Amino acid sequence: MTLYESLLNCFGYNEPFKTSEIKFEDYSKEKICMEMTKLCKKGKVIRFETGIYYIPKTNKFGTVIFNQSKIVEKKYIKDDERVFGYYSGTELEYRLGLTKVKPNTIVIYTNGETTRMRRVMVGCQRIILRKPRTKIDKFNAPVLCFLELMNGIDVETLDEYKRKLISDYINENRITQKQITKYIPYFPDKTCRNLIESEVIYRVTQ
Repeated sequence: MTLYESLLNCFGYNEPFKTSEIKFEDYSKEKICMEMTKLCKKGKVIRFETGIYYIPKTNKFGTVIFNQSKIVEKKYIKDDERVFGYYSGTELEYRLGLTKVKPNTIVIYTNGETTRMRRVMVGCQRIILRKPRTKIDKFNAPVLCFLELMNGIDVETLDEYKRKLISDYINENRITQKQITKYIPYFPDKTCRNLIESEVIYRVTQ
């Protein structure tokens, strides 16, 4: 099995992967980098940016368009083993169906950010990175994301349909009042006020 075959078997087409994720025989990091450079020159692998690659997929019409949002998730949200970030702001509301407006700039809280706010570009996507209120992991990411939503939401815009969408998120992620009690101290008072005024808190199980 060649390195390319191993990459295709592990990651598939149009799925981003980091250099650190590549494991092949007894290859050192230096040798892997050299071989990746060769694969990129042949066009078998695309380097999206330093340290992040993907294998392009083609069909009878040509090369299939690569979804850059996968790179965003890989860098700032999660990988195969860890969760270290979550979406916020209008992007979060868009993903939950609370708004039909797709934002031009995505806001993300992520463990790797040490500043209050930093603007970056991933491909042509503008992103605002924020330092997390507390360390994010796969266990607390759903409740932190939910509290972030309640911190920024305009309660007056909530109708029964939107409350149902929020309730669905709560149920799907099994968010409990115990979790909310644990993490709400990290958020502004406005978050608790919005939870009560929106009546969403009454849809959370014990």
